[in-house]
Amino acid sequence: MTKNPVINKNNNDINEHINYRQPMYLTRSSSILYEILNKTLNYSLKKKDEKQFINVRLQLLDQQYCLEKDRQLWQSYLDIGLQQHLWPDQFYTMSKANDFDLCKQYVMNYTENNKKQLNHRQFELTKQEQQFQTCPMIELSFEQMEQRLQELVDRERKYLSKRNNDKLIKLIKFKDDISEEKTIDNDIHVFFYEQSTSKSI
Repeated sequence: MTKNPVINKNNNDINEHINYRQPMYLTRSSSILYEILNKTLNYSLKKKDEKQFINVRLQLLDQQYCLEKDRQLWQSYLDIGLQQHLWPDQFYTMSKANDFDLCKQYVMNYTENNKKQLNHRQFELTKQEQQFQTCPMIELSFEQMEQRLQELVDRERKYLSKRNNDKLIKLIKFKDDISEEKTIDNDIHVFFYEQSTSKSI
């Protein structure tokens, strides 16, 4: 089956939208970052391999968190778009298409690409966990370390949850507006149908 050239071209832009952007807390100087990590873990990171392991783990958890938030948001877009058979205007702009099905393909490709990236992060996290279990390099249990790092990511990235909630509120309003328009259109149709029926009688 030949792929649509418009979708092929526009899907090249998907990575631009889905690209992970490193947050400010991970761009701080090493000394400040490790100070934050020492406090978070309630443990003093001294060895080079300890620091490297924790740094990589934190980066992966942060990426996973962002991709998961993005997945949840775009899945909501997809569900409501398919249900209403209409997309918000910005999706037609992003997909550079006016056609519902082309826009649908763009959104589905985006969510699929997101899923692949999430799976890759999970693979890397699992591989790193196995490395830790085989050769522990930190005097903390893996569960303790993981929980504290995730709490740090949640705390530093909480604005993403707020952003998603704001977008979902707008999306629900979009859905309600479409439903209201459909109800009005249906009422008008019924009115004129009843009028034409009464005249014929």
